[in-house]
Amino acid sequence: MNALQLDWSQLEAVSSVSTSNTFAFCAGEDQLIEFHEGFYNTDISGVEVSNLVFDDSNSSSSSSTSSVSSGSGYFPRSINQRVNTFNSYSYSTTMEVGDYSTFQSHVKSIINTQKPSTTELFMSSWQQSTLKVYDSNYSRFFSFCLKNSLDLSNITLVVFIDYLTYLFKLKPPLAYSTINSHRSMLNQLFLKNQTDIAHDPFITRIITGIHKLLPSSAKYNEIWDANLVFRYLSTINIYPKFTYSSLLHKTLVLCKMFGLARSSDLVKWSFNALKVTADSIKGPVINAKEQRNTKSADISILELTSLEDANLSVCPVRHLATYLRSSSKKRNAKSGDSVFIHADGTPLQVDDINKVVISTLSKSGIDVSKFKSHSTRSAMASLLLSNNVPFHVVKKMGRWKSNDTVGTFYDKKIIGEKSGGFLNTVVQLS
Repeated sequence: MNALQLDWSQLEAVSSVSTSNTFAFCAGEDQLIEFHEGFYNTDISGVEVSNLVFDDSNSSSSSSTSSVSSGSGYFPRSINQRVNTFNSYSYSTTMEVGDYSTFQSHVKSIINTQKPSTTELFMSSWQQSTLKVYDSNYSRFFSFCLKNSLDLSNITLVVFIDYLTYLFKLKPPLAYSTINSHRSMLNQLFLKNQTDIAHDPFITRIITGIHKLLPSSAKYNEIWDANLVFRYLSTINIYPKFTYSSLLHKTLVLCKMFGLARSSDLVKWSFNALKVTADSIKGPVINAKEQRNTKSADISILELTSLEDANLSVCPVRHLATYLRSSSKKRNAKSGDSVFIHADGTPLQVDDINKVVISTLSKSGIDVSKFKSHSTRSAMASLLLSNNVPFHVVKKMGRWKSNDTVGTFYDKKIIGEKSGGFLNTVVQLS
């Protein structure tokens, strides 16, 4: 057993909330500050307003929207506004000067450091693909703020809510997933306040409402035949000789398909925790999407199993075992806990994997102008289900929580589908 806890001898063997108004009182004042849609600041001089959410679960009222009486009526207190006297010599989030023209420049203004190395570390916490989405979303938000004369250095909860409402009302309507990605982007801009605003009860309630009025729909009505990819991959021989890149690329696609994995799953698959046997290779996906979405304590396990001898040319376990042996001498400190690495030892990122998958799909004769990298999950799930693999088995393989998710998004009619068996004929060459 080597330092990385992998049994290379084994590998050798295998490889042969409410939406009402909010309020606050200024200390020493009787004036009520009332917040309506589109209201962003007060007329009280020398005052700074910031949003804090409080739990009303201990309220004596049995109503889910407890209220406080005032001269102008009843106002829910699901959100409390903290009002502080402004001190020009003290730290203030409303008096910042910085470049807010792009998402990345806005984040750098929040970091407020002159050290490039610190900024680089901070920006590296996001995948490049995520930054591209955030940059695109931020461009729309930036225009929204300019149009409404909003202070980009002081994005409040009310601004957040109004922006989500604005996105919801756009024509033609945006997809729910697009609006939700805007929510995620905006949440990053609250890092300074150490506030997970995206999961604020008020925001969550609004997002739930949007989801009900704009339910997610499947991107595809039909899906490509996974056999096309297996037939193509079977022509790429890695025995007895192979290049590192060809082995890496073939192994990536096989793992993504047979593991019903996202590209991000392969990036976060733990190398040091892999368990290798002659029949399977499995390991945890660190901070998997299903864990982030549900806050579940369950560990997401990505597992691959061996195929019969007739299908060794596309056996994911055989190829991954060979790849692990081949990459062992290329691993270094930069490799970290990543399973898949470049020849220089640096980890592959989501964009790298997507490019490999898209290239493979294209060479297999699949229309990549329509079908992208993530479509491998639907293609593989549909192939398994069409060949009578039990529904609960496919659901477990894809690590899906809901039957509806599988039925709506991943069980599709296969384009040009023909009757026949699975696995033994999956790479049947014409």
